[in-house]
Amino acid sequence: MDSNDKTSTETIDEPVRKRMRTDNSSVTNPEETVGITQFLSNHEGFDGIIKYRYSDFLVNEISSDGVVIHLTDLSCPDFGQNKSNLTTNVPLSDEVIDRLKALSQTHGKDLISIPVDDLTKEQRTSIHHFVRSININLKSELVNGSIQVTYQPIATQVRRATEQWPDKSKPYLKFVLYKENRDTMDTIQNLGACVNMNASLFQYAGIKDKRGKTCQEVTIHKVLPSKFKNINQRIPSLKVGNFQLCETPLRLGQLQGNRFEIFIRNITIESNENIKCYVNNFIEKGFINYFGLQRFGSRTLATQTVGKYLLQHNWSQAIDAILAYDETITQDWLRQLLYQWNKTHDIKTILDGTIPYRRSIEVDLLRGLQKHDQTNLIGALSSIPRNTRLLYLHAYQSMIWNKIVSKRLNTYGTEILVGDLYMNDIHNDSNVSFVTEINRNDIKLEQIVLPLPGYDIKYPLNDIHSWYRDLLNEDGIKIDQMKYQVKDYSLPGNYRQFIVRTGQVDYRIVHYDNMNDDPLQSDYDRLMNRDNNLKLELNKYKGLILAFSLPKSSYATMALREILHRNESTLQTHHKEEQLSSTKETITNQDEEQEQEQEQEIEDVV
Repeated sequence: MDSNDKTSTETIDEPVRKRMRTDNSSVTNPEETVGITQFLSNHEGFDGIIKYRYSDFLVNEISSDGVVIHLTDLSCPDFGQNKSNLTTNVPLSDEVIDRLKALSQTHGKDLISIPVDDLTKEQRTSIHHFVRSININLKSELVNGSIQVTYQPIATQVRRATEQWPDKSKPYLKFVLYKENRDTMDTIQNLGACVNMNASLFQYAGIKDKRGKTCQEVTIHKVLPSKFKNINQRIPSLKVGNFQLCETPLRLGQLQGNRFEIFIRNITIESNENIKCYVNNFIEKGFINYFGLQRFGSRTLATQTVGKYLLQHNWSQAIDAILAYDETITQDWLRQLLYQWNKTHDIKTILDGTIPYRRSIEVDLLRGLQKHDQTNLIGALSSIPRNTRLLYLHAYQSMIWNKIVSKRLNTYGTEILVGDLYMNDIHNDSNVSFVTEINRNDIKLEQIVLPLPGYDIKYPLNDIHSWYRDLLNEDGIKIDQMKYQVKDYSLPGNYRQFIVRTGQVDYRIVHYDNMNDDPLQSDYDRLMNRDNNLKLELNKYKGLILAFSLPKSSYATMALREILHRNESTLQTHHKEEQLSSTKETITNQDEEQEQEQEQEIEDVV
């Protein structure tokens, strides 16, 4: 890494290297930078504001069997571990019960032996349950015809809980995770910290949007609901419920898709008939299945650029890119940490506490550099969680895919070509076949897939194959050399649906008086009997509520883009250019309050 490449950005003693920009010519159009340039429709479209508040975006996971996941129950079940009658039914004398209670209170080293030769299995089980009901630290085990009870330190109670699991045929706990305005991975880490468990023990099927209110399923091996009983009171932006036992854990990708309900604020179109026409056109034609902007990160240096460096095996430049200074970073501590790093490259001083820091990708990487130094940059990069490193690679894949799709639409439109790849069943079939002159007329547009580049996929048998090769060559990456000896930096590739048609589209037009009104009700709002706060006296603003289902990995913002015929970045910043500036301060209150709550949650956990 070249520490001499520095640019003065602040009036501080020494200059600091700024985070690199990938394409200054496209700063005003981030969509174009990542290949999002085409529309299926040719209607005029209309302006509106999306994700103005995170409460404008509701997401409910659709499980692999087609069920929409909802949070409907916040109770903490015991799964048949009923202790209410233990005292009356347990075959123990009052003297033994008193001794057990005394042992629980004194934490002594005594051993209490209970003869059980004449007892049934059910009676022996009731004794074990009763002992545990007195104190989880009391250990009971059958030894030579008697149950022996001792006081056991609390550190071993997780192991004991798994031994006494209520249904051995269903060794996993499944629950619904509801979150507001926070990342899935961050939420899982926070959840794990609150229950003193590693985040890697939790499994989930997909990553949900940060800016929204979302519901999804999570599994964990042999942990009872009681472990989570205080979570709902402790963390305002996170709720858990609908606990059940299940046979297998969730896997990434084990879902059909997501159900969205979205409020588009301050729409400019006057004709309701035109809205109906645009929505019906969207239902009929679908939308281009682009990877949305959130796939590529929000920092000045795009995530896909880091991925390109990793695929080039340019480890030093990848590290420089991740640790480059960026004045747009909102977290003060992280911005200062990166400033100090680029100013001094003194890892020891930084990590010794000169700047208060929290767990982050950048801190993990600095610790890796401290451990491996310049002699093992791959080892240093491995200190970043594997899922994060994969996100960099997948972002680069996604950019290539977007650009290929745009070129195809610009060149051939929606024509199905001989040599294209297709799937018989988009939801359940991972096998691809080639379009031929014989089967061409039998294949629907939504069956056509395009590959994300990799070493273990087929490419179309037409000129689109050469498009992939040329795009990768421009970045110094060979299409047939995407398998690397370090598995984490190899890309097997995948297939992605070209055009998506949505399921069960509903819409309604609403009028409201205040830009902060919330017409949508999340699952938690319904549980708390919170009504929407629409005021309908002046009907000052007009909004559109859209609900639709998408297959996994499809982006709702790309569906909205097709209906409104506007780019996502334009819709999200439109309010800054309109007459709404007078309400700007109050509109941000929701996000500021949420951030303060999350800061407090982190401090509580730490």
